[in-house]
Amino acid sequence: MENITQGTTIKNNEIVNVHTTNPGLNPNATSNETINIREIILKYLSKWYWFVFSVIICIAIAYFYLKITNVQYQIQTTILLRKDQAGSGLIDMSMLEGLGVSGSSKEVEDEIQVLTSKSLMTKVIQSLGVQTEYFTKSGWRYEELYPVTPLKLVVPTMFNDTLKQQLQLFIKRTDKGYSIKFSYGTIKKNYTVIDLNQSIVTPVGLLKFQQIQSIKIGNSFKIFTYPLNQLTESYCSAIKVAAANKKSSAINISTVSSNSKKSEIVLNKLVELYNQDAVLDKNMIASNTASFVDERLKLISIELQDVEMNVESYMKKNSLTDISSEAKLFLESASEYEKKIAELETQLNLVGYIESYVKDNKNQYNLIPANLGIEDKALITLIQDYNQALLERMKLKRTTNDKNPVLTQLEQQLKEIRSNINLSILSIKDGLKIAKTDVLRKENQFNSKIKEVPTQERQFLEIKRQQEIKQKLYLFLLQKREENALSLASTVPSAKTVDSAYTSLEPVAPKRMMIFLLALVFGAAIPIIIIYTKELLNNKITDKKDLLRYIKVPFLGSIALNKESDRIVVREGKTTPIVEMFRLIRTNMNFMLSGTKSPVILITSSISGEGKSFTAINIAMSFALLNKKVILIGLDVRNPMLSEYMHISKADGISLYLSDPSYKPEDIIIPSGFHPFLDVIPAGPIPPNPSELLLSSRLDDLITGLKEQYDYIILDSAPVGIVSDTYLLNRVVDNCIYVTRQNYTPREATSLINEIYKQKRINKLAVILNGTDESLGYGYGYGYGYGYNSGKSQEKKGTDQVMMRINKRFRNK
Repeated sequence: MENITQGTTIKNNEIVNVHTTNPGLNPNATSNETINIREIILKYLSKWYWFVFSVIICIAIAYFYLKITNVQYQIQTTILLRKDQAGSGLIDMSMLEGLGVSGSSKEVEDEIQVLTSKSLMTKVIQSLGVQTEYFTKSGWRYEELYPVTPLKLVVPTMFNDTLKQQLQLFIKRTDKGYSIKFSYGTIKKNYTVIDLNQSIVTPVGLLKFQQIQSIKIGNSFKIFTYPLNQLTESYCSAIKVAAANKKSSAINISTVSSNSKKSEIVLNKLVELYNQDAVLDKNMIASNTASFVDERLKLISIELQDVEMNVESYMKKNSLTDISSEAKLFLESASEYEKKIAELETQLNLVGYIESYVKDNKNQYNLIPANLGIEDKALITLIQDYNQALLERMKLKRTTNDKNPVLTQLEQQLKEIRSNINLSILSIKDGLKIAKTDVLRKENQFNSKIKEVPTQERQFLEIKRQQEIKQKLYLFLLQKREENALSLASTVPSAKTVDSAYTSLEPVAPKRMMIFLLALVFGAAIPIIIIYTKELLNNKITDKKDLLRYIKVPFLGSIALNKESDRIVVREGKTTPIVEMFRLIRTNMNFMLSGTKSPVILITSSISGEGKSFTAINIAMSFALLNKKVILIGLDVRNPMLSEYMHISKADGISLYLSDPSYKPEDIIIPSGFHPFLDVIPAGPIPPNPSELLLSSRLDDLITGLKEQYDYIILDSAPVGIVSDTYLLNRVVDNCIYVTRQNYTPREATSLINEIYKQKRINKLAVILNGTDESLGYGYGYGYGYGYNSGKSQEKKGTDQVMMRINKRFRNK
């Protein structure tokens, strides 16, 4: 019967786990811990009003949020990149290849970077003039006005470029005029004007409003104007650009906004300026080619005119009017060699033109005309690579600064390609010269065999050959000039608008049902988190189960929290639940006492405030109700509370008896005044040497004498966790009741209790949990409903009679 309640476990609706040792709280305590789901649920449900209040507050916040938040829609436009967008805009791809400006299609990702560039967005903002935003108050929220506004902010030129941060103006029409609140960073100003059109002097300069429409009294407006870079950053982050899918050249451009009309205009303008920029890039190639061709035509015209004059002079000088049959036969036989020589001369001239163009420093960052008739494919490829890289540099230079590492890398790449072009030209020229020498050698061999050909005709052929070379080159350049003009006339935008900007039918934000659902979830979660955190941070004993988890000491029972002002709750005829709890403890104590005659019962605790003296008084009263003679001795001589609780004199007491041999026991014994079978020995005045007094043999003699007079001797001692007085009393003690208190006693105190019990430093230790929230004192939680609060004494009388019979049986043993 030593451990009366320890080991009792209710396993209905429980998940059983093995309880491991917690060295921080009680290194010696191990038990089977059970997680009672029903208990956890009931614990949270006991705070149901927290959940109701939290859910109501969260839903109210969600409702207020929806009232002040503007409804937002998704605005989207779709464009399709043209397959020939990287070329010069010609319809005939063979013509593009002839000009040497064709290339692969732009990657979708590259175009996305252009569409999201800050430079392009800056152009959009400047072209639309949206650096200032106007809002009007509608209900609890402000709605943006665009494009029509009842008033307009008039600022000096370049005003927004001087702003460092957002400028806010709040305007309200009153019966006295217009109230204007100025806000710029930490600067706050208030202005009042009669006429809205008059200027006001502010810390950022002179501001003026232009009233476009009449404004009624009570109307409120707010005006935000931004620095250009800040607004550009905001627009770039708000607009999302992404490929429609991986296999398509279509691009979706979208944004979410509460002003759908304004956003549609911004997206359409973004696509428009993007196409304009792309067309400029294409026309730049054609313009550079046109300049090069015109320059070459001027030079070739002069050279062709000189050659033709030479032909005319030679024919006049030699009186040549016709070619003989023999000369015709020679020409027919030698035409193949002449043709080859003409072609080689043409190639040498073209290569020479390209070489002089490349070496000219003023053409360092100009496009190189390619495929003017040059047959070397390697050189054509190098020139096309150079033009493509130069175009990328031009586009990148418009969106970044000179220190960009990508720009530096492109310039290095251009230098390397240009060097390779020079080397390739030298190699081609050497090859052409060798080929020409070989053809000339073969032609000379053939000419030596034709002795009949007159010298004049041979000389004429040489002059005629020069004429043909210049003429072919001149005709070729004329053809390219026409092709380039056609390119300029037929340039099309890079992107085709598949869908102009349109607004979704349903709003995308705020999501009302989702917000209310989140409010409900947060409303339910917040109390759970608070309760869980409170328990997590709590280092106090929370209930009986918590106490039994850590102690290995017999548990006598629980005592409910006393809500009365009177400290003595156990009275004759009183049947409240707390009284029944003391009766249950009294019953359990009788089992522990096992028939000990006149047992000395010590009441102690870990720290002050746990209800030690309260427990001692009411246990003494519960035994007195059995008509047993009980004496209560106040041995907490350092902080005596019995006299105060029982309203008795503090003049005499145990401290005087122990220190003054002249005192006799009857001098300090005082009737309690609450029950005729209960006497009290108060602690008396606080002595200077309490420990030495408690070691006095007079205390032993006093206890021995009291055992002859009383059935129960109850000692109210000092807390063991503070002083050593209690251990000094163990020599005269038969049993000890250790008082703990719910939500007050630290869990660390259970280690001390187990240590005292294990080392047997106090005789027959048992524990009581005080200050619980149980409504009945049986400790089993069943709540039989005996009607303890009815005021009837019949149940009390029967209980006391049963206890008297139990005590009589133990005394007879």
